[in-house]
Amino acid sequence: MKYPKNLRSLVLLLVLFGAVLSSCSKKREGNPKVLVFSKTAGYYHESIPKGIAAIQKMGTENGFTVDTTSNAELFNEENLAQYATVIFLSTTGDVLNHYQEAD
Repeated sequence: MKYPKNLRSLVLLLVLFGAVLSSCSKKREGNPKVLVFSKTAGYYHESIPKGIAAIQKMGTENGFTVDTTSNAELFNEENLAQYATVIFLSTTGDVLNHYQEAD
């Protein structure tokens, strides 16, 4: 059975996400938090809402909190410190400036 490219990409993303969560050595109090970033500066992937819903479902089922945004201004050291990981979900184009990339 051949699966759509978007589904294969989502599965790969989720496997990588699981690897990142399991390798975190810094411990935070309470449930881990992840940030799903889906800003596009070009082509908008129609699968983004379904990807967000899938990650939110995984969070509910596995005890982690999911925040979502397309606001690049949230990419600063202080804000990012609260997250165990950041998931770039189907971003396109140049979505962060060099300061945001460094943080």
